[in-house]
This record gives sequence, structure tokens and C-alpha cells, in this order.
Amino acid sequence: MVKMKNTRNLGVTFSNRRGGLFKKASELCTLCVAEIAIVVVSQDGKVFSFGHTSVDTLVERFLGRNLPPPNNDVYNQQIVARREAGIHELNTKLMNLEGVL
Repeated sequence: MVKMKNTRNLGVTFSNRRGGLFKKASELCTLCVAEIAIVVVSQDGKVFSFGHTSVDTLVERFLGRNLPPPNNDVYNQQIVARREAGIHELNTKLMNLEGVL
């Protein structure tokens, strides 16, 4: 791994790689009906997260505080609706990031 010295390059690289990571996570959710939570902290302490269905829900489940909901049609419809809303939100954020760079 190469460590960058230029902080501007570091910030741009971090932003691009974070966007790529979140995009791949979104694709995995969509293609494999996976539930994923990612938390990324930048060098300057900013926190970024991606969660499908939500970071909080998945962390609670991971920590054993919530049992997974039953597998039924209403739940599956909610998953699809949340996934589509999340994808739309991520695409909007990505487009805004690309406009800044």
C-alpha cells in the first residue's frame, strides 16, 4: 500500500474509493438480496456510512439485540422499497460528488 503525502490527493482518492466501495455494496445488495452495513471514518474524522436496510438495524442484529424479522411477502416488499430508495439516494450523492470533483 502506498501512503500519499499530498492531502488534496488523499482526500480525492478517499472520496473516490469510498464511492466505489458504497457502489459495490449497493450492487451486492441488489444482486444477492444481501443486507450490508459499512462505516468509514476519514483521516479528518468525518464518518460516512452505507446500510441496507439501515446501518442501525444491521448493527443491532449483529450485536444480537434484534432477531431477524420473519420471512414474509410484506417484509420482502419493504426490503425492495428500502433498497430502491437507498439506491436512489446513493446515486444522487454520487452525482453530487462527481460534480464537485
